Amino acid sequence: MDEVDCKAVFTQRRKGAKAQRENVNSYFAPLRLCVKKIEIPLVMLSLLAGAAFLTKMCYLSLAFNTIFVIVFLTLFYLYVRGRLGIQIPILLLAFVFMALQVDALGNYFRMYGTQFGPMQYDEFSHMTVQVLISPLIVWLIHQSLRRYRLPFALNAIFAVTIVFSLSAAYEIIELWDEIYFGGKRIWGPYDTATDLQWDLCGIIVGTLFSCIMLRDTRDQLVPH
Repeated sequence: MDEVDCKAVFTQRRKGAKAQRENVNSYFAPLRLCVKKIEIPLVMLSLLAGAAFLTKMCYLSLAFNTIFVIVFLTLFYLYVRGRLGIQIPILLLAFVFMALQVDALGNYFRMYGTQFGPMQYDEFSHMTVQVLISPLIVWLIHQSLRRYRLPFALNAIFAVTIVFSLSAAYEIIELWDEIYFGGKRIWGPYDTATDLQWDLCGIIVGTLFSCIMLRDTRDQLVPH
């Protein structure tokens, strides 16, 4: 096949991919319109549900946690697809699922407060969760701000601040559980600071990992 034929095939494939994207967008158009009408109550309800789940997650069964996470991630995927027209790679959602399973399995096997290799399981959990969650946040920030043509590194910095803020919010949820609901999740005076320290380590590693994996300007996930 000569160069002219290759260019023709490539052009035809691009046109086919564009038509397919347009068909998908038209399919999700009614959903996008419906979501806009109930967006604020829907987002508030989702935030409350997520906060309530994180408050009681360590006391719930492994089966319930798994089902809740699958349903929540599915609804999140549909919301982002319908409202923003962004299709999240399934691999990144799988990373988030695995991150929450690290926490759920630690509670199920009562590993919190025990040694896990060179560190406590709590420290391992905080770091691993952030490593697995950071790629999704980096990718979403990159996709949301791509029209401004910002450097990928700057998008990664934005993602770091967002993920670390979410980590701090989780520590506040632990405090609420400890004070208002009789939970036992703060092990000592340095527990919160230690958790945030390992969160930050995980965020840095996860973000660097993301910068390697998500080198893409065409909405593709390109693993290396």
